[in-house]
Amino acid sequence: MKFSSLAARVAVTVAGAALAVAATAGPASAGRTSDGPPQGIVGGSTVGTAPSWAAAVGDSSGMWCSGTLIAPQWVLSAGHCSGATRIRVGSKNLNSGGTLATVSKSVKHPSYNGGAYDFRLYKLSAPVSQAPITLGTASPAVGAAITLYGFGQTCAPDGCGGMSSVLKTVGTSVTSDANCGGISGSVELCFDTSTTATDCYGDSGGPALAGGRLVGVTSRGADGPGADTCGRTNSIYGDTTTVLSWIRSTAGL
Repeated sequence: MKFSSLAARVAVTVAGAALAVAATAGPASAGRTSDGPPQGIVGGSTVGTAPSWAAAVGDSSGMWCSGTLIAPQWVLSAGHCSGATRIRVGSKNLNSGGTLATVSKSVKHPSYNGGAYDFRLYKLSAPVSQAPITLGTASPAVGAAITLYGFGQTCAPDGCGGMSSVLKTVGTSVTSDANCGGISGSVELCFDTSTTATDCYGDSGGPALAGGRLVGVTSRGADGPGADTCGRTNSIYGDTTTVLSWIRSTAGL
């Protein structure tokens, strides 16, 4: 999940198949869609026990984005992670465990057009037994500690690897919007990342937590030199606290 422009983060091998993903807004998306790229966690560590809300998003070809269970029948991911038909919930493993659910409905944020408001809600065909995440209600301040999660590639250069077989996590912090070229500060967050600790291809749609609560969704990498390598520019995440009314009304919360 990290690249200067969405049009440059692509090429992820999923379930043994190479998936080309075109991007168009900024780096930090992870997925295999027509309007966004894929990304994964570089550095950090593998989770011990999977959070009940962890989600891997994809279709019959495999998983190619990350997500978060926000209600028993709803998963939040990135707007550019379009076309999912299957979502695995509550497992640390990309291709096994947890609940493999079928998608019955996809709702893109009405203001998303390749950049800001990079949110998509997927409705599952039936409620799952896993516990949803708690939604944050206040945007984290500059300097706040943040934890990122995702199933994306674990090496920084574009196309250097496929999706991770296990869920990974890495710590970072909120930094000034001035450090993220192309950000829409009113609805997005800028996170301090590096080539050894960052989200990357395939992490798109994955969660950012502050104090154990959901505050962000992986969107793209900031604009700048070397944006085709995860961590060379900072990461841009959609600020979920700014779209709570849309999330709640869509999911009936």
